[in-house]
Amino acid sequence: MAPKTNDPLVALRELEVVARRLEVSEEELGGWLSAAGSYSSEFLRLNRTGPAYTKPGAVPLRTSTPTAEPGSFDQALAEFNELVIPRGVAPTSGRFFGYIPGGGLTSAAIGDYLAALTNRYSGTLLACPGAVEVENSMVRWMIEMVDYPREAWGTLQSGGTLATLAAVVAARGKQRPEDLARCVIYRTDEIHLVAPKSLHIAGLGHVAARSVPMDDSFRMSVPDLERAIRDDIAAGLRPWLVFASAGTVNSGAVDPLDAIADVCRTHGLWLHVDGAYGGFFLLTEKGRLALKGMGRADSIVLDPHKGLFLPYGCGAVLVRNGEDLRRGFSFRADYLPEPPADADPSPMDYSPELTRHFRGLRLWLSLKLHGVERFRAALEEKLLLADFAYRELAALPGIEVGPKPQLSIATFRMRGEGNEATERLLARVLERGRVHMSGTILRGRFYIRICVLCFRSHLEDVRICLDEIRGAAG
Repeated sequence: MAPKTNDPLVALRELEVVARRLEVSEEELGGWLSAAGSYSSEFLRLNRTGPAYTKPGAVPLRTSTPTAEPGSFDQALAEFNELVIPRGVAPTSGRFFGYIPGGGLTSAAIGDYLAALTNRYSGTLLACPGAVEVENSMVRWMIEMVDYPREAWGTLQSGGTLATLAAVVAARGKQRPEDLARCVIYRTDEIHLVAPKSLHIAGLGHVAARSVPMDDSFRMSVPDLERAIRDDIAAGLRPWLVFASAGTVNSGAVDPLDAIADVCRTHGLWLHVDGAYGGFFLLTEKGRLALKGMGRADSIVLDPHKGLFLPYGCGAVLVRNGEDLRRGFSFRADYLPEPPADADPSPMDYSPELTRHFRGLRLWLSLKLHGVERFRAALEEKLLLADFAYRELAALPGIEVGPKPQLSIATFRMRGEGNEATERLLARVLERGRVHMSGTILRGRFYIRICVLCFRSHLEDVRICLDEIRGAAG
């Protein structure tokens, strides 16, 4: 509103009356929370049996334009529910097996609410030591989980993309700028999209990249990696960085990390492990065996919004030598006081972010409320469910399975048919919407993938998925 007077003090009083209404009253807050609580309970009740996928309409809905005058919370909540919830995938469903599920723990949602309500700045220790300690305690916990040394450090990011970017910047700092033109990167064709994207953002898209062949299980061939490195050295090039996978998105393949680490150590390469999907399986017995050697990497990416079932928006990067990460991102400014030399690390010094959400609270609160053992049991369950799905699929007539699950992804296709038959099978399942799966290409052939990772996915949900496949394939 524009003041109706030229008297500045009168104008200030008029504006203050309106501006103060941004501060919600106790009664209004109680009403909002009550309505939000009722909506949350009803959403979770319907989520148990509701569709895992709803095909978007031909004409997308449009939200109403904000008006000058305040609106009703109930009306806004109803519009949100109509606009957002009934279209597309439902990652909160136990029958969501597409892409990499997470699930969205309720405890984490409450943590996000408290983080946003109190709005503490977690970027620097001097702004809020307690918030930084919460974030740092989560970094220490993950460092211990992957068996990194004391000098390791890391930070929580919005997801695997920024986490991978941070790792690439840390690795870049180990090379002289004039040597980058001769550097070489090694990865398989199964590496996640974040690798080339992060290299591009970091100004390294021009660096030569070698595609290392894979074995029948889509794991990097260590002899071929060794051979490629030796050939590049003989050609006067500078082998620099290996991208290895601790669970690919396509099939869940885990590269032979221990053997790759041996090669990297022999030739002085930086080893980066993408554990965004599979890294937290380290909490399980089978996962520790499959991921042997991951702790030898120079950098690791983990996504708590995948393997720890948090809502989207929480990834992590860990670097074996934390100083490599700090050198890539630590800057000073006159308006920021210099922290004491012995102070705990500030996340802003290890990340591209300055202003940042206090995302550590969602992870901290979830671990506090549930304890690690529940997460371990859920992850063990997902591994067994993927094995169960794989065995059942292998027994179905007309179905051809892909490689045996190394983690929690099972792949399959129509036997003896072209890609079109498998694509039609997936389309029929998605049309019904009871479960959601996704498709991918493995060596030129279209496969359907079942990724079991949502904390709400249990044996009954996998059986429903198998029933849907039988019905669509029959």
